[in-house]
Amino acid sequence: MELLDISIMTAVAISIILGLGAIGKRLFRSATIFQYEQGIKFHNGKFKEILGPGKYLYFTPSTTVDIFDMRPAVLQLNGQEVLSLDNVGVKMSLAVKYQILDPQALISEYQNFQEYLYMSVQFKLREVISSMGMDEILANRQKINDQVKSLLVEDKSLIGLSIQSVDLKDIMLSADLKKAFAEVVKAKKEALSLLEKARGETATLRSLANTAKMLENNPELAKLRLIQTIESSQGNTFIIDILNDSIKKTSGK
Repeated sequence: MELLDISIMTAVAISIILGLGAIGKRLFRSATIFQYEQGIKFHNGKFKEILGPGKYLYFTPSTTVDIFDMRPAVLQLNGQEVLSLDNVGVKMSLAVKYQILDPQALISEYQNFQEYLYMSVQFKLREVISSMGMDEILANRQKINDQVKSLLVEDKSLIGLSIQSVDLKDIMLSADLKKAFAEVVKAKKEALSLLEKARGETATLRSLANTAKMLENNPELAKLRLIQTIESSQGNTFIIDILNDSIKKTSGK
């Protein structure tokens, strides 16, 4: 009997709306909430209930329904100008993946939660970059991601949201700064090349010094080396002076 009464009341309400025409459309409104959404219903300015998936008809002068998408979303920050620890200006693009956990808290705590989140990410990014030099910034993207995410997760003012990931997409330098860094990289490569060359020359000199010392302590080694040279030589004639203990080389032709 109760279900029948509700159906009759609904039918009567629909008939009244259809009968009122344009006036009825302003007084009553329908809302469809999908499976991935939640609705927050307020009646006379007070929270009434959370609405699940379905279609709802409500009286607009006293009731409002706000619908929130509960799927993960991405907030983009493009071309944010920040200063490094060494006072170098740089532009960065950042993507923050988040998900709504409590839509009622978002309505209660923020006038515009997306704007608040945007500002929070800006401040956290500046805080992280201002503590790092340019060399460290360019070499540690993942460190920037982790530190910004950590600051957002620890921020107690971000209520009703879950920060899932932070991704630094791009670091943009001015033309002069790019040129300067290119010169630094070139200078480092040249310095490494010279260092390797010096190491090679040092190793060669050390080897020669060790050989000279061995020959000085063992003169017979020089003769053995000389005999090996004669054996491997082709097309040459060697004259051995036994009295003077010397060897002369002449052309085979």
